[in-house]
Amino acid sequence: MLILIGGRSAVPALSGALQFVNEIDRIKFLICDSERYLQFQKNVATVLLQENSNIKCDPTDINSVDPSNFDEVYIATQSLLSCGGDLLYVNLTTVPQTMSIAVYSYVLRNHKDVLVFSVNTNIAKIIPLVFGKRQIDFNRSLTVENYVFMFGFSTFRKKTNSITRTLINASKYLMRNLNLYNKVITLIRQGDNIKTPKTLSIKRSKIDEKQILYSDLICFFEKLKNFNLISNFTEENSSLKYRIEKKKDYSFLNGEWLEVFVYSEAQKCGFDSVEFGVELDNYRGEIDVFCLHRANAMICECKTGKYSSSDIDEFSAKAEKLGGSYCIKLFIVGELDVDDKEKEKILNKAKNNSVVLVFGKELYGIQDILQSEMKHPTYPRR
Repeated sequence: MLILIGGRSAVPALSGALQFVNEIDRIKFLICDSERYLQFQKNVATVLLQENSNIKCDPTDINSVDPSNFDEVYIATQSLLSCGGDLLYVNLTTVPQTMSIAVYSYVLRNHKDVLVFSVNTNIAKIIPLVFGKRQIDFNRSLTVENYVFMFGFSTFRKKTNSITRTLINASKYLMRNLNLYNKVITLIRQGDNIKTPKTLSIKRSKIDEKQILYSDLICFFEKLKNFNLISNFTEENSSLKYRIEKKKDYSFLNGEWLEVFVYSEAQKCGFDSVEFGVELDNYRGEIDVFCLHRANAMICECKTGKYSSSDIDEFSAKAEKLGGSYCIKLFIVGELDVDDKEKEKILNKAKNNSVVLVFGKELYGIQDILQSEMKHPTYPRR
């Protein structure tokens, strides 16, 4: 198989190669002349060898060219394909036009029985570049780890394995009682540097200020106790007391529950790969929920506390490193209401950065939103 490497991503090149990985014994690479594309080539080769350890790829199987020089590309293709076994497939996806035409011209003249194809990740199809050949459905899927590796990152840590059925049930309860949660959390929050275990109290006067029914609050805290998120819950004359045993329990109550809820709903969507709390090497910031389907990426940022238009900029910067406009972005907010002036800024910023906003009242339909955005995104991949 001959694989061409160029463009902004090696994902389509890898997707096409994985389709036929068990039918080939050697891969050859023709890449755009740049250190970046050499790294792309190494990443693609690494994943393919993980899938089929019998594949060969020697240093002589790799050649770099000026993609705008037709003759140079043609001669380099001839040199690569002049030895080394039968050629079965050629993947032309994502490379510059002149480069792809030069390769196609040579292959068409000298290897007429070869399947030359392109990859359309939007529709998850292999597109044969010959009249009368049917498109081929993807039958191999990428993982989130495969995907980020194609952009030069590796997964430093992910929190997917920390999610339990109890936490998922707790997240669903908080979602169903979002209006009450948004009031109560202002009484619970102690800042990010809370030291646990810690006993906390809420005065009755504070409860009244938030216009929370006392009976609703008692029921709410009893539920948190049942979910093992708090302990030692007691009522006294003028206050409620409770204890938070672990920092992770506080983090969950402080907002991580929304990430867990979105992750649990994404798992129901039938995506190829879904990960929670993904941190990447040499990359600042965490990706709350990372979904991948048919080589298409979608990332979600979840907020339950204060947020502003600047958060949209930070979120967009994450996506820029992971495919730019090919990476669908959902900014999911637990608050039911925000200040009108700030909301307008957020809406404008989101639109300008092709970010889909999901507000609290839409959480009931988040599974449908995730499926719709993956299949028919509001802001098309391009």
